[in-house]
Amino acid sequence: MQLSDYKSMCKYHGWRDTTTDGEAALTRFINNTIYILSTLVLWPEYLKRDGEVAMIVGTDSYILSETGIDRIGTVEKSDNTLPLCEMSVEDWLERSTTVEQTGTPTSFAIEQSMTNGASSSTMLVYPTPTEIETLYYTYFRRPAEMAIDADYADWPDDRAWLVEEALEKRLAAGKKDVTGWSLHDADFMAKVLRAAGNARGSYKPIKVRSVMTERSKGRIRDTYWRIID
Repeated sequence: MQLSDYKSMCKYHGWRDTTTDGEAALTRFINNTIYILSTLVLWPEYLKRDGEVAMIVGTDSYILSETGIDRIGTVEKSDNTLPLCEMSVEDWLERSTTVEQTGTPTSFAIEQSMTNGASSSTMLVYPTPTEIETLYYTYFRRPAEMAIDADYADWPDDRAWLVEEALEKRLAAGKKDVTGWSLHDADFMAKVLRAAGNARGSYKPIKVRSVMTERSKGRIRDTYWRIID
């Protein structure tokens, strides 16, 4: 669906300001609504798995090239062994300045920065690498913003009903037709989770039907596992 379609929805549900400033405000309102929806659950459309950074000997700070990164998921080395542990930027600063070590990185931190309104992400690794290595990471991206009426929404058409529900409720809350409501409301989240349940299954964790343990001989049925090797 296009921005013009979502504008028509909002006007049907009560948006009355059709001035130039009002149209600009409506565009921001729609973009913000879709962004909030994108953060409520792990929608498969916003989960990316192709991030990578090539480490350099003696360098522990790397600006990530991907744009629109919302948050980083798992960071792994090319040997696909255990993933790196995430730490805060404060912990990374303390370790890198007080306990200087070199070797194969085992931990990372993500530092966010801003330049003229554009955000960027920097990966900080510890210890400082002593050999050339490539790190692979998953990341979650933000929806692309719409600017003109002909722009298409970065949101699946088969879930447009959820956007309309969100727009209608937010407009009603703004007019005080409903009080104490937000997109995190329990009733609305039930609809979000129902929509997420219909998302593409291949993005979900691998499902193991049954596992027999040697010690207890017990069966663990329908357990989700993350394969690391």
